[in-house]
Amino acid sequence: MLLLSEFRDPKTAIAHLWPLLLPLAILLPVLAGFPYASPEARFSDFSITHYPNALFLQRSILEYGQVPLWSPTILSGYPIAANPLASLWYPPHWLALLMPLPIGLNVVAVLHVLWGGVGMYLFLRGQELSHRSALFGALAFEAMPKLFAHYGAGHLTTIYAVPWIPWLLLATQGNRPRWLRPGIVLSLIFLADVRWAAYAGLLWLAYETAHSHRDWVQRLLGIVKEVGIAALLAAPLALPLVEYTRLSSRANLEVVDVLAFSLEPAQLFGYLFPTFGGYHEWMMYAGLAVFILALVTVFLGFRKNIFWLTVFAASNFYALGSSLPGMDVLAELPGFSLLRVPPRALTIAVFALIVLASRSLEIFLRGEMISSAKRRIRLFLMGMTTLCWGLTLGVGMLTGSVPMSQLWGAASLTLVTIILFLALVERITVSWMSVMLAVVMLLDMGAVNLSNLSSRSVERVLSEQGEVAEYLARQPGNLRVYSPSYSLPQQTAAYFDLELADGADPLKLEEYVEYMTLTSGVPRTGYSVPLPPFESGDGDPSTTNRDYLPDAAMLGKLSVGYVAAEFKLDVEGLELVEQFGETRVYSITNVLPRAYILKDGEVFRVEHIDWSPNRIQATTNTAGLLVLSEIAYPGWQVYVDGQLSEIQTHEGLFRAVEVGEGCHGIEFVFRPMSVYSGLVVSLLTIIVLVWRGYRTE
Repeated sequence: MLLLSEFRDPKTAIAHLWPLLLPLAILLPVLAGFPYASPEARFSDFSITHYPNALFLQRSILEYGQVPLWSPTILSGYPIAANPLASLWYPPHWLALLMPLPIGLNVVAVLHVLWGGVGMYLFLRGQELSHRSALFGALAFEAMPKLFAHYGAGHLTTIYAVPWIPWLLLATQGNRPRWLRPGIVLSLIFLADVRWAAYAGLLWLAYETAHSHRDWVQRLLGIVKEVGIAALLAAPLALPLVEYTRLSSRANLEVVDVLAFSLEPAQLFGYLFPTFGGYHEWMMYAGLAVFILALVTVFLGFRKNIFWLTVFAASNFYALGSSLPGMDVLAELPGFSLLRVPPRALTIAVFALIVLASRSLEIFLRGEMISSAKRRIRLFLMGMTTLCWGLTLGVGMLTGSVPMSQLWGAASLTLVTIILFLALVERITVSWMSVMLAVVMLLDMGAVNLSNLSSRSVERVLSEQGEVAEYLARQPGNLRVYSPSYSLPQQTAAYFDLELADGADPLKLEEYVEYMTLTSGVPRTGYSVPLPPFESGDGDPSTTNRDYLPDAAMLGKLSVGYVAAEFKLDVEGLELVEQFGETRVYSITNVLPRAYILKDGEVFRVEHIDWSPNRIQATTNTAGLLVLSEIAYPGWQVYVDGQLSEIQTHEGLFRAVEVGEGCHGIEFVFRPMSVYSGLVVSLLTIIVLVWRGYRTE
């Protein structure tokens, strides 16, 4: 059995694992740019969310010497320390910040894919599979179209989290090194992407329950122990996230939101017929070599493979979501929102297929197949090929044309069938069979991956609405920008250091959502990632909100100085000052400053303000209520002349403090107890684990 200890010699590791670099070749053109699903795709989470967050972290450290816990970039400010998509607490993410962006993010993402391949190889070797079988599974894992489709959609944190899944299962095996334990890996998955911690955790729990040789009491105690370690290590994100989620609009998710994008049963044919340029959540194609080899295990020892066959079936069952009766009841259970969007379980289904395919290949390579099994497999291959071509030709007869996806699936299946047939009748050796299947698999998956991943240059992405952003960046005053039509993309705003009152993020403060619903005039119809939502009309952000007029006075209270829109806004208090193509830029005539004193109904500007991510300092000679056009949130403290004072909430949203007569220095500081408590808990846990490991040595 090949263990981690055998890789202490770099030459040995390279000799065994150099083929794992092959699936990464497709990613090389993406390194210097931004990943998109296709050349025509309008949005990517990579550019909208991950690049702006990383850029803000990088700038905050370089310009202010602070690790930012609060971000003013979107939504008039939010606790970035509690945002899982910021990756603030995920250690490998910091490697990306040492490089120019977006190159750093892409390099770290590619390294994660390679890391996942190595983990998959070691996990399969731990299952007593040979080098060839384990390498086949590792290549299949790295080339997984589901993973590439998510990368094309810009889901960076998914690329961070999923490659840890084989390491999580490897940590369950008895031959693991002492530093590799399930609790540590599970905490890293949580810090990388909270959503995947739920899926990976359930898979690990099932695997541990099914494969552990300990008695039930010891097994249960072991699971509780590892879950506890994971929770303690993940506390820097977990505690602030619980606090933020409780105050966010996501706390009120409805069943329809939890079961969004559920599969239709007919879509399960996606295992046979790939989707070129399809929707990433519905991608399930694993390559016909993997799929057929996985199904062959039914004839090669059903009982030995019952666990992974069950995982595959259960994952697909859950992915159907709202298509199944009774799922609405399940979706209402506490904590179930972590499993929002059921088709994400397809990643676990494909993982199970890869394990099954590797185990099936191993039986071929060992020559342990009896003649009756060979006969059943030949009949199965003939039946599958006939079915696949029958469906393909049937569609062609009914519609007058055959989709490329179906032709591709039928042709790939035919090629896999021929290779397996030749091996079964001993016309080629099983060694050559494994090489041929690996080549077919990489070409098959590679073609699908190329259709779901496109690179876009930095210049093109950061110049979207560049004229608008450049104009706004030149305007005096530290004023925010609002757009009801996404006229200022988040990556462009971040690049030009502009702050937005709108924004797209899964987590938003409920109080702010209510305020912006009144301010924007756009009705709230349920959970929405962007604010304002773009769900009415045709769903096109540039036009869908054209019938809703914003309240200029309420925007002014947020220190929004400018509104950018793709349509005319006939609103009192807005003045058209510039137009770039279809994009109109309005100024708000009665905008409140970022800090002001309210006294006897009058507003007095606070002129001296010093801002940094976690601290805002101001000086005033006027008595009254000092109001910041900044969002109130637990953890903000205020000091007047160095003395801790009572922080107030003005109009249910803004930070404020009473100031007496005379000259005073006011300092607002963000010191969230949830963050500091989490850091202390995590640090103490690390110390204990290191100490126990040292004592064991």
